[in-house]
Amino acid sequence: MSRRLYAFIAVAGTLMVPLLFWIGGALSALIIMRQGVKDGGRVVLWASLPAIAWSAIGDSTALITVIGASLIAVVLRNYQRLDWALLLATGLGVMLFALLPLLYGDVLTAVISEIEGQIMTALTEQPDMAATVQPMVAPVVSGGLAALHVIICILCLFLGRYWQSELYNPKGFGREFNQLRLPLAYSLPAAGLVLFAGALQPSMVGVSVVVTVPLFFAGLAVFHGVVSKTRTSSNWLAVLYVAVLVFEPYMYTLLIFVALLDSLTDIRARLKDTAEDE
Repeated sequence: MSRRLYAFIAVAGTLMVPLLFWIGGALSALIIMRQGVKDGGRVVLWASLPAIAWSAIGDSTALITVIGASLIAVVLRNYQRLDWALLLATGLGVMLFALLPLLYGDVLTAVISEIEGQIMTALTEQPDMAATVQPMVAPVVSGGLAALHVIICILCLFLGRYWQSELYNPKGFGREFNQLRLPLAYSLPAAGLVLFAGALQPSMVGVSVVVTVPLFFAGLAVFHGVVSKTRTSSNWLAVLYVAVLVFEPYMYTLLIFVALLDSLTDIRARLKDTAEDE
């Protein structure tokens, strides 16, 4: 990756293929973290031309991914704080939530209309419930889409960081992720917003979806850290991820709660470190 031409070809090539845009995002993050904003930014900027072209014809996913992954990679490179990178990703997600009608206009409107129609049909015999739910449909759909983009950007950052650690600092990313812990100043207000969003403006419901993303990853990090500290079999992590896939809504909520509890009590610090000194 030290040669700019090879880096440019790798990023631009993957961004040209719609299903490979996430590799382009991860490579962009790796380039930024390795070469810095000045040198790496130039490569990423020119290599993003295919993503800009896709955005011009109506699909902004690749462009959003490259921009998001690159920006949070800058934070991780400059401050070596994974939690700060996730918080910046959340801020970008909130901005994206507001910009989605401009980026996906007709498509987003059509999706929202279809979902609203299905909900109204299902609640035909419950008009009061339908009147309560209907204003929240658009914010929830937009918030879910924004949160999905944030998750993709964060996963691209993780993949780029993993590649960097394997090349220059073996197992470094694993140790970094195991220590991920969000500040209480973020976790507590975020949890409060999730609990009381329904009583606020409808748009806050959509924002509440976005702000849970860092809590989700922090909850995963707690389980990773506990397994590492206690030398428990990694099979438990496999069970965890299968449960996340199968029982997604319930596990997502559980991980948010675990992350909040960790911000309050620092769960991993309370465990006896049985791992051998490295």
